[in-house]
Amino acid sequence: MKKIFLITLTLFTVSLTQSQENYKSLVVDFMTAQGQFETFNATIDQMAGMMGISLSDTEKKEFSNEVMGSLVDLLVPIYKNHFSEKDLKDAIELFNTPIGKKISSKTPIIAQETMQASMQWGMELTQKMQKFIE
Repeated sequence: MKKIFLITLTLFTVSLTQSQENYKSLVVDFMTAQGQFETFNATIDQMAGMMGISLSDTEKKEFSNEVMGSLVDLLVPIYKNHFSEKDLKDAIELFNTPIGKKISSKTPIIAQETMQASMQWGMELTQKMQKFIE
């Protein structure tokens, strides 16, 4: 009886692990199709420039892989709360259409421009809110 329980537990654990890896892979595919990694890389470039950091291509690639891997690990449970595997597959299919490809190719550029506009807006908001402090 113990043997059957251990075998069942082992199979369940392997199946659960495989399912989690499949979902993680779908999240990576979704983020790739959506252009999120390019956006994150543009953000890293912008932050490095602002901090006066110069990375070689090798250093940048290693750094990006490390931080993107940890980001994906943080995001998988969040995505899992909101999207089924079918949802992600459908979204990936969408991003493989002409308009989806256009959205994903423009996302990094829009994110960079949005970051600059958001910083300006944040400064204006801070000034306006300071009136309430006085």
